[in-house]
This record gives sequence, structure tokens and C-alpha cells, in this order.
Amino acid sequence: MRVGISAIIVAAGFSSRMGELKGLLSLGGRTMLEHCVTLFHDCGIEDVVVVTGHRAGEVGAVAEAAGARAVFNPGHANGSMYGSIRSGVGELTAHCPGFFLLPVDMPLLRRGTVHLLAQSFTKKRAMLSYPVFAGRRGHPPLIHGDCIAAILAERAPEGGLRALLARIEAEQPEQVREVQVADANIHLDLDTPEDFLIGRQRFDRYGWPTMAECQAILTHIHPMPDKGLAHGRAVAKVAVAMGEAINRHGGPKINLELCRVCGWLHDLAKGHYHHEAEGGRWLAALGFDRAAAIVAAHKNLDWTLEMGIGERELVYLADKLVRGNRLVGIEERFAEKLALYRENREAVRAIRCRYQLAMQLATATEKVMGQTLTTVLSEIAGVSGNENAPWW
Repeated sequence: MRVGISAIIVAAGFSSRMGELKGLLSLGGRTMLEHCVTLFHDCGIEDVVVVTGHRAGEVGAVAEAAGARAVFNPGHANGSMYGSIRSGVGELTAHCPGFFLLPVDMPLLRRGTVHLLAQSFTKKRAMLSYPVFAGRRGHPPLIHGDCIAAILAERAPEGGLRALLARIEAEQPEQVREVQVADANIHLDLDTPEDFLIGRQRFDRYGWPTMAECQAILTHIHPMPDKGLAHGRAVAKVAVAMGEAINRHGGPKINLELCRVCGWLHDLAKGHYHHEAEGGRWLAALGFDRAAAIVAAHKNLDWTLEMGIGERELVYLADKLVRGNRLVGIEERFAEKLALYRENREAVRAIRCRYQLAMQLATATEKVMGQTLTTVLSEIAGVSGNENAPWW
């Protein structure tokens, strides 16, 4: 980002409902404050201001070690969030075009949310930009620099910043933009111990989207044609069926949700040059790194028998077992490719290598499933809803 956007992280409170200082709580080996600062830095936002208050020395030291600027709110003891916001805003440069505002108890936001808001702001500098997921606005808002004077002019407005921004929206509705994101965490603030437990659960599966986030990607961010969606659903169903068989047999534990969303998304960038790599880049930009790695490998898989079978391998193999939204055999699938590229020696060589890999992978998968692919896939015959669809 080269538009000079800043970010303010508010970390001045007492965390009375949590019982421990939220900004200093560890989540996956990093404090919540470090997660927030790193989020903005990873998105190219260099100027990050952290507002401190309670235990300012400790919080400020963590903020500065993470590469942020710390500013103290002398009125933090009165519990006013607005005073902390004013303290942070007062630290911004006079020519700041806009700034993100984020409470420190929202450490699980995704890069994609920040990127999409900033991209929207670059195209049209709206006074207020809000991320939207599942029909609701969330954090962090991106606020135009022209609002800074109004924020600093108010000492303690009734209703706080929310009321001030609502007034701006009422007066200039055309200056408010809602940006669709694939991020359920824009609604998740870790305010209590119960919230923190939810946060830990979400952190453990942070690398891939939920089905709701997957739907948001396919609907709002990278839409796919119906044909591509049908193929993705079929590949997901096959990958999950094989994963379930492996789990029943006591093989390596397969994450079925990861198989499902990666099956849905594997052809996300179909039609683009090296679509598998491009789809991986799109997902990484949104903040789904583990899913990105699986999608990027679904065409040319780097695999040996010693690597075993995991979600990446199941999505790869499932894609070879589905043509359109119908099950096919591996030999049939690759015979079609060989016929299509029969005049291209290099392409034929690559197709034959992929065929051999797919057959080796199928054999290894049958071993960890404890049954044949024919048996497993016969249970999902008609994946396309067509009674005449072949099974395997």
C-alpha cells in the first residue's frame, strides 16, 4: 500500500471482564497486541499507533518491540474509549489520508479484510469504509483523514465515536462504503474468558475458511460460474468421502472441513494462467495460507510415498476422479487429456507423469482407507444428482 494509510490500535483499558490484560494475553505464541500490529504491517501499513493506559509501560514496550508507536491516554481511568481514540488520532500526521481503528481484543482479523478495505479506499476515498460479512458490519472501520478534525473537536460526545460516525453517515450517506469480506472474525472480540476460548479454537483453524467464509469468497470476492461451482462441490464430496474412510480405518487424522473447503475452492482461478498457483495466491492474500497451499498443489503435486496421505493429497486425487460434476476413473480422465494434447510431445510427457502419480496416490490412499476406491466412491454415486452418473 502506498497511500499512507495509518492504523490505531486501542489497548488502554483495564480488561475487567477478561480478568487479565487482554493485549498481553498469549494466543499461539504471540500476544493479542502483537497479532494486531503484525496484521497491519503484513498489509504494508507502516504507521501503527497503539494507545496505552493501564499498565502503559508493559503495553508500550510490547507495541514498540513489534514496530508500532505507543501513545499514552492520560484519561484512560475514566473508562472512555473515545478519549483513547482522540489520543491516537492526535498522533497522526496532518496529511494522513485515512486510518484503520481496531480494539486490541480483535486479534484474529485477516489480511484480506485490510487489503480489500484499502483497495476500495484507493479507488474512492470514502469518508467511512466498513467491512461486511454475513450481512453485518464489523471492525476495523477505515476512516477518512477529513474526519480527524471532527474527532479532535469533540471531548466526550454522547454515544462516543459510534454516534459521531452515525452523524457523518446521516449527513453524507454517499460517502459511506460497505466492503464485502470473507472474514467471520470482524465480529469476534475477545472480551471475556469464554470469548478467549472461542478465539483459541478459531486460531487453531485460522489457515482455512469456514464454509460461510468460503461462500463469501465465491459470491462476493472471486465469483465462479455455475459449472465451476458444481465441479468444486463434487471434488469436495469425493475428498471428504475418502477422508472419512481414512478416519474410520484409523489412518492419519484427516481434517474433513479442510478437505471440503479446498475442494470447493480448488479451481477458484480457473481460466487464468497457471490457475492453481493463481488461486493459491488469491487465498493467501485473503489470509488463508493453509488452504492456499492445497489449492496451489492441486494440478502439479510434489509427492512421494514417504510423505503419506493428507488433505492436500486427497483434494488432488479427488480432482482426478471428477470430470465436471461426475465421477470418472483415473484412466479415463487422463486418456481424455492425452487425446486432447496428442500433438504436443511435452504436454503428453507431463500428462503421463501426472497419470503415474495419480495411480500411485490412489494405491496409497486405498491402503490407508483399508478398502478400495471403488467401494468408497460407490457410496456417493450420483454426486451430480444424475442417476446415470458413473461411480468409479
